[in-house]
Amino acid sequence: MNIIVIIRQTPDTETKIKIGSQPNKIDPTGITWIINPYDEFAIEKALKIKEQIGTDGVETHCSVSLLACGPQRTEESIRQGLAMGADRAVFIKDDSLEYADPYVISKLLASELKNMQYDLLLSGKKLIDIESSQIPIFIAEELGLTHVSFVMKFTGIDAANKKITCDREAEGSHEIIEVSLPALITCDRGEDFPRYASITGIMKAKKKEIKEITVSKEEIEKFGQRTEIVSFDLPLSRKEAKIFEGEIPEKVSALVKALREEAKVI
Repeated sequence: MNIIVIIRQTPDTETKIKIGSQPNKIDPTGITWIINPYDEFAIEKALKIKEQIGTDGVETHCSVSLLACGPQRTEESIRQGLAMGADRAVFIKDDSLEYADPYVISKLLASELKNMQYDLLLSGKKLIDIESSQIPIFIAEELGLTHVSFVMKFTGIDAANKKITCDREAEGSHEIIEVSLPALITCDRGEDFPRYASITGIMKAKKKEIKEITVSKEEIEKFGQRTEIVSFDLPLSRKEAKIFEGEIPEKVSALVKALREEAKVI
């Protein structure tokens, strides 16, 4: 079974974001870049499938590849995924892709996937920096694949018959969906915590293959961006919390007075 995990690089959630000199770009100074956390969950799920298939007695071969698209710095995150245990990677590299819209990114990824062999495509359920879930769905549509979103875990892997059973949350309940492969599935965390890369894994990652693909400006522009980032705005700073002292009736009275006279919301 060949599994491909589509990954993106995003700023660390603890990084303090600043607007750049241009209002539609962020200042990269001091930013720590990481694998998009939901994509990291997808890598962990792929590695667990590989481990399970290796012991099921039916199929012993399973490979996990990474596919990324972005600026040169993305290679650091690719190496991190390889250190976790992925076997190889394909990297569509161009610095102009940093602010490319999801449609263009999905077109580039889908174009490369048409040249790759796979049984299962995995990705995170969304990107944490722009809160977008579009790219995997665009890819599934472009490739004509069955798509299941927000999967928490896989409850069954039938490698011989090319089927996988997914457990996903839906409006407070769970849906169990059996999917024939090939298919594309976006992953939520579920019970999985991404494994730490061992020293051995980090050393091996340095020798693992990363196939780099360059794209021309004309290739990028031919798809035509459908969305454009016009500007970023930082959220307004919150006022300090106000704590009311005294017994509950006194606190309630003081709260109502503050809401009426200070916040003027009632």
